[in-house]
Amino acid sequence: MQHHLKVSVRIAAVLALILIFAIGCSTPTYMSSPKAEKPASSLINAADAGDLVRVKSLIAAKVDVNAKTDDGETALIYASARGYAEVVNALLTARADVNAKANDGRTALMWASVRGDIEVVNALLTARADVNAKAFDAVTALMLGSDKGHVEVVEALLAAGADVNAKTDNGETALIWASDMRHAGVVETVLAAKADVNAKANDGRTALFYASARGYAKVVNALLTARADVNAKNKNGETALFYASDNGHAEVVGALLTARPDVNAKNKNGETALIWAVWGDHAEVVEALLAAGADVNAKTKDGRTALKIARVAGHTGMVKLLRQAGGKE
Repeated sequence: MQHHLKVSVRIAAVLALILIFAIGCSTPTYMSSPKAEKPASSLINAADAGDLVRVKSLIAAKVDVNAKTDDGETALIYASARGYAEVVNALLTARADVNAKANDGRTALMWASVRGDIEVVNALLTARADVNAKAFDAVTALMLGSDKGHVEVVEALLAAGADVNAKTDNGETALIWASDMRHAGVVETVLAAKADVNAKANDGRTALFYASARGYAKVVNALLTARADVNAKNKNGETALFYASDNGHAEVVGALLTARPDVNAKNKNGETALIWAVWGDHAEVVEALLAAGADVNAKTKDGRTALKIARVAGHTGMVKLLRQAGGKE
């Protein structure tokens, strides 16, 4: 039986962006291909190709710099997504709408933040891009830059007034995204900007949950240093210790234990972190939990102890370990 973190809608959104934007590809696959015959679409094509000479020629011919594809992307969005700083500057000089949104709500700044192109990000910010604009799922440029680990971009966005505690529709923050993706540098940066270390997603998970589940000891330690609540519970009554134990992350379990968590906390089913570790047959974690005072004979709501679970699962080594610790069925 496993109790791994469910894949959040946040992950699905990021996966979509990865498909949409791949460095080295031509037009992001998500963006519709412009129809080459129309002047406005020619500008979009030129911007997507990074053809500065052609872009300037079309601008001089007074082509609409804010024309959109069927999916709502402008030439500026394309150029920003591809990292063509000179094209971006030319379009901005021609008064391209820096805050134009595609149909999904993404802006040029969001695309530049995904790419991590600080030159383009700074150009857009100088042109007064809305640093807190939200896409349809309430995702912001800061979240996207944090998810990709672009520290310099995150710093620029924060300096421009990005809301460090903004939340997606799922209640996730930039700190949660960075913690989930193992970006210690971004985690430290947003914490220094006063990110709420105990902000909870809609399901009750904090950044500490994500980092603990993934086994990112460096991120876990940074969060604990920033006074993350080691006993925070999700809607099922589980703590970060449950997830680190379930996945066998001994180093993270050790870090969490130094913060003195309730080692015998129970979820709605009466399960403890020890029981989750037993399910996974993680002997090193079980030993650490027992040494920290975990109740070896704690029972689930249906009356099972860790020893009974280990025996039924056929974990013979675990059975021996639990019996030596005084475990009973």
